[in-house]
Amino acid sequence: MLRSEEGTIVAESPLVLVCDCPGGFADTLVKLYAPFALVASILVSVIVGLRAAPFPILFVAILWTTAAAIGNRIARRSARKHGRFRIDLERGEIVQEGRGFSRTLDARELVHAATPVVAGVEGESTEPGFEPRWLVLTMKNGEELRLGKGPAHALRPVVVFLREAGVPVKGPRG
Repeated sequence: MLRSEEGTIVAESPLVLVCDCPGGFADTLVKLYAPFALVASILVSVIVGLRAAPFPILFVAILWTTAAAIGNRIARRSARKHGRFRIDLERGEIVQEGRGFSRTLDARELVHAATPVVAGVEGESTEPGFEPRWLVLTMKNGEELRLGKGPAHALRPVVVFLREAGVPVKGPRG
């Protein structure tokens, strides 16, 4: 149904959809930055502790550690939106497998699907109608699950599948 750089969506049966939408580039950068920042902070702290460097340098280590902790928190929150999803409307469950976690959600908690334009510079297009859009499921608790990304015409078969399966789908303007 959908194959792109940002993932794939395949219909296994009339009521089962399998979506693979890995996290974004920022998640990878945080995963690379955080260990470096923590090791560098420890080294700076040891050097300051041995009095080989002035005490104010320790504030740089604290800043690096804080940035790494904040980045990890943001990446973890973003990772909860991405992953491999198996939406089984026959069984009434949504199974999500992400980086380091797996969970099962109740499909009855699904409010609607939507196709909002990707925010920021990435969402801009030189031709109207070809803006990249997320295919998002919104749950009753406000949580969003990103199933895939592509222009509206590429997402259309998946949107039709969801509508035929009884999932309400909001248009691009909400």
